[in-house]
Amino acid sequence: KLLLGARPGLASSQCPPAMKLLEVPLLALSLASRLAPVAATGAAPGASGLLVLRDRNSLAVRSKGEPENLHFGDSACPCIGFDNIRGETTVVLDDGAEVAYPADLGARCEKWDDGVHSACKEGQTPGFGNGWCAQSWCFVDPCNCDIPVMPKMTKYVPDARFLGKPLYWSYATCGGEDMFSDELPEIGAAGCRCIGFDNIPGETEIVVPGDDRRPDQVVLYPAEIGGTCKAWDHKVHPECTKGAESPSWCQQRWCYVDPCSCSLKAPPKVTTYLPDATFAGKSLYYSYETCGHADTFTKTYNIHACVNQDSEEKCLKLESKDGAQKCAWIGSSCLGAELVSHPSCTKLIEKKQHVSAKSGSVTALVGNRLLTLAAAALALIVAL
Repeated sequence: KLLLGARPGLASSQCPPAMKLLEVPLLALSLASRLAPVAATGAAPGASGLLVLRDRNSLAVRSKGEPENLHFGDSACPCIGFDNIRGETTVVLDDGAEVAYPADLGARCEKWDDGVHSACKEGQTPGFGNGWCAQSWCFVDPCNCDIPVMPKMTKYVPDARFLGKPLYWSYATCGGEDMFSDELPEIGAAGCRCIGFDNIPGETEIVVPGDDRRPDQVVLYPAEIGGTCKAWDHKVHPECTKGAESPSWCQQRWCYVDPCSCSLKAPPKVTTYLPDATFAGKSLYYSYETCGHADTFTKTYNIHACVNQDSEEKCLKLESKDGAQKCAWIGSSCLGAELVSHPSCTKLIEKKQHVSAKSGSVTALVGNRLLTLAAAALALIVAL
């Protein structure tokens, strides 16, 4: 009756039966889309309460009798540690003062510092309920944290370890903002982080290939080149010293990445700057996309990049300096051979293929259900 009733604010004469019946599949789909995330969320193993959906990506448990939700972080970067245990954890602050925090410190999303840290008391700076004191955070596993904001190593318990690694904390997984830590350099998008080192003194010699107009040039770049997202070529590359006439890529940020740990849609490319350099036994790859910028460099200044080859013949002709095959033809695109053949990269390819196949199955299922609902609605209209 509800689905077939006239729309609120419209007289029955304004909603003929055909219109009302056509609303059935659309309303049903709308309800299903709202209920699907909740239906797909099961009870947490061993949890004495109900698993509650705070949003599509976060986990929370509402225990019986508790007025507020306990939040355990984004599902792509869940909190770690033991929750709901008694005792104290001693934290040594920068000034040497010892502060007693709860024993389950960092095991869930909570404003752990508010009213506990000496700077989070009434009358202090930032003070109770202000700034970073009022932000929720928890400890996380940095190797199981696939959100845009990287976690940071904690200062609170520097000697503690989780699976052999130092403890890391994250405000972002709890929906908070890190106002406490010093700002870290940008290190690429989640799923395709920059590699290399930051803040290294010295210089790196880069040979910029010449052309008919000029010979090869040796250019001195910072030793930390490619370690973080930065416009490394700006006022350094010969083409980027022409002021307003410099090409657009001079202002674009990029960094070096591990191609086998890069799940972005745009594949990384083998660098021409350090052609003999390797990372974990693989060629050195760069990416503009992980730094949020479009790649306008490769098409013109790295013409022998695999992604620029538009046919299988051209793709398979390219060789690296040691005579090995440089590229591999996959379907209708040319990729670096290591992206297809290297053991640590094949897992990434398999994962992408699995996600693609799963997405196709879901799309087909939804499409079939839509057709079924539409056919039923049309049958009812014809019957009338």
